[in-house]
Amino acid sequence: MVEYNAPIRDYEFLFNEMFDVIPIVQKLGYDFDNDFLSMLTEGWGEHAKEVWLPINQLGDKKGLDYDDGKIKMPEEFKSAYSESIEAGWLSTSCKQEHGGMGVPIFFSAVTWAEIGTSTNMAMSVLPALSIGVYEVLVEHGSKELIDYFATNLATGKWAGTMCLTEPHAGTDLGIITTKAIPQDDGSYRITGTKIFITYGEHDMTENIIHLVLAKTPGAPEGTKGISLFLVPKFLPSDWVSGGVKDLSENLMSDDNGVTCSGSEEKMGIHASPTCVMNFDESIGWRVGDLHNGMPLMFQMMNRERLATGMMGIGLAEIAYQNSLAWAKERRQGRDLKGPQEPNESADNILVHPDVRRMLLEAKVNTEGSRALAAWTGILLDQMHSEDIEEAEMAEALVALFTPIVKAHFTDLGCESVNTCMQVMGGAGYCTEYGVEQFYRDVRISKIWEGTNGIQALDLAGRKITHNMGKNLRYLMWPLTEFIENNRTIPEMEEFNKPLHQGVRGLQQLTLLMIAEGQANPHFLAAGATDYCRYFGNVLLGYMWAKMAKISLEKSGDPFYDAKIASARYFFKRIFPETAGLAARIQSGYKNLMDYPVEMM
Repeated sequence: MVEYNAPIRDYEFLFNEMFDVIPIVQKLGYDFDNDFLSMLTEGWGEHAKEVWLPINQLGDKKGLDYDDGKIKMPEEFKSAYSESIEAGWLSTSCKQEHGGMGVPIFFSAVTWAEIGTSTNMAMSVLPALSIGVYEVLVEHGSKELIDYFATNLATGKWAGTMCLTEPHAGTDLGIITTKAIPQDDGSYRITGTKIFITYGEHDMTENIIHLVLAKTPGAPEGTKGISLFLVPKFLPSDWVSGGVKDLSENLMSDDNGVTCSGSEEKMGIHASPTCVMNFDESIGWRVGDLHNGMPLMFQMMNRERLATGMMGIGLAEIAYQNSLAWAKERRQGRDLKGPQEPNESADNILVHPDVRRMLLEAKVNTEGSRALAAWTGILLDQMHSEDIEEAEMAEALVALFTPIVKAHFTDLGCESVNTCMQVMGGAGYCTEYGVEQFYRDVRISKIWEGTNGIQALDLAGRKITHNMGKNLRYLMWPLTEFIENNRTIPEMEEFNKPLHQGVRGLQQLTLLMIAEGQANPHFLAAGATDYCRYFGNVLLGYMWAKMAKISLEKSGDPFYDAKIASARYFFKRIFPETAGLAARIQSGYKNLMDYPVEMM
C-alpha cells in the first residue's frame, strides 16, 4: 500500500516565510492571497491523493492498448482525467477568459507539478504538455487560432504535444526533414515523421493539437530555417473560418492525415504513450514568424524542462515517505552501541547509521531542491513584470537555473529513489510497495527534454557567458550580499562559511571553464557535467543557509529544528562533494580524449 501526504507545510514555509510570495504576485496584478494559496495547495494535494494516486500502480501494470494506430488508455485514467477537468485542476494558471483559474505561474509550475508527479507521473505529463502548447499559442499565435484553440486546450477538453525529434534528428534539430508547404488559403501542408512523441495518440481527450517543427521550401539551412506549426489530429467541423477565408471541403473532414505507427515499450511510465507520429499532408497553421520556430519551441521546452526537474523532486518525495514509513516498522540487528530495545527481538533499523544516511540524503536533497524550485517558480511570474529591471533579472536567473533545475534535480531524484529502494532491501525491489515503480518512472527524467549532459553543456557553454555574463551577475549579487550580511552572526558560521567557500570556488571554476573552453572546447565539454553539479550544490547550499537562518530564529518548534538539523547535514555530508567535483573539472580533458578508442 503506497502512502503519500503532500508536503503542504513545507510549501507554506517556502512561499510565506522564505520568499514572501504574496506581495510579489499582488504587485504583478494578481488578486491572490495566503488563504487562496493554502486552499489551492490543500485542495490539489487532496484531489491528487484521492483521484490520481489510487490508479498509479494500475496504470503501471495495465499500461495502454495499441492497436492499428489507435491507443486506448485505461478506463480508470480517463475517468480520473475527466474528474480533474471538472474540478478545474488542469488549468490553474490559464487565463480566466479561456476557462482557467488565472492564478500565478509558480503554483502550477512548482506545487502542482510536484504533487501531480508524486501521485501519478504518467497522468501528470498530459496536462503539463497541453498547458505548454496553450502558453506558446496564447503568446505567439494569431488571434483566430487563439480564439478557437486556447479555451479547448486550457480546459483540458483537447490535449497538446510538441513534435521535435525525428528518426535521424534528436539533439541536432537543424537536420530535420519534415516539410511545410504553404497553401493559397494561408494554411500549410505538413509531411514528415516524428518520434518519441509523448501522448502523441490517445483517447483521453476529443482532439490532440500538435506543435510541429518543420521547414518551408527554400528555408535557410540548420535551425534558422525551422518554423512552428499548429496541426490538429482532427480538423474541427465547427470551425467555419479559423482566419482562413477559403476552406475547401476536405478541410472540414475529421481526417487530417495525422497517424500513429507505433507506441514504444518502455522501462517505466507504462500508462504514458510514447509515439511515432506521421503527418501526411496534414493541414496546419503557422505559429509565430516564419523561420522562428526554434525560439518558440524552446520557450515551451524550457518550461517542460522545469516540469521535468519537478519530476525528480516529486518521485523522490513519495519514495522517501514510503521508505521512511517502512523503516519505522522494520526491525533488523542491534545498535552497534548495544541493544536499544532489549525486550524486542531486534532494534528498529533507524538505529543503523547507514540507514539514516540514505534516508537523510533523500530528505535533505529533496527539500533543498524544492526551495530552489519555489524561487524559480516565482521568477517565472516576475518575468512578466512591468518593471523592466525586475523582468530582466527574473529572465536572466530563469535562463541560468533552467538547465540546473532539469539536470541536478533529476540526477538527485534518481539517486534518492534508488537510495530509498535500498533502504527497504528486498521489499523495495518488490512491486507491492511501489518504490521500484518510482525508480523506473523517474529514470526517464534524466533523458527527457534534452539529456542531462546536454543541459550541462548549455549551462557551461552558453548560459554563464550569455549577455556578457549578466545571468551570473544577477545571481552573485544576492549570494555575496547574503554571505556578507551573515559573516558576523556566530550561529550562522557553520552554514555561511562553507557557502562562502563554495561560491568562491564557483567563481574560480567559471573563469577556468570560460578561459580554457575558449582555447579548447573539449575542456569545457569534459567538465560540464561536474560543473553543473557543483553549481547545483552551491544553489542548494544557498537555499539551506537561508532556511537555516529563518529557522534559527524560531528554534524550539519541531519543524524549524528539523530544518536546522537538515541544513547541518547538507553542509557536513553533501556539500563537501564539491571539492571532488572541482578536482575533476581541473583535471581537464586529456584523460578522456586521449584514451584510445580501440581500447574502450
